[in-house]
Amino acid sequence: MVKKILQKTGIQFRRTRFLKPPSGTYAVYDDDIETLGGDDLVAVYHHQITIELYESTPDDEAEEKIESAISEEGIQWEKQDRFWLQNEQRYQVIYEFDYYTKRRL
Repeated sequence: MVKKILQKTGIQFRRTRFLKPPSGTYAVYDDDIETLGGDDLVAVYHHQITIELYESTPDDEAEEKIESAISEEGIQWEKQDRFWLQNEQRYQVIYEFDYYTKRRL
């Protein structure tokens, strides 16, 4: 689902990291998964998503695209305010949300 969300934005993205980051705005994401289920059956996957948006200059439009794309899926999300990463010489905005998927048995 996170790929679907990020594809809607038109922002370049990769899972975990870029080997050579783009010069403009881009995103990376992590998908931590916890399995759930009863009677020794794994039937539910709990996805804990973190999207890190990197901006060379403040990019309100990119942030709005991500927020709209997540909200269109009916998912509640959290956002950390933009902050400056001195070592990277970029701004970073972090989004976090959870969702569940079920495995067909």
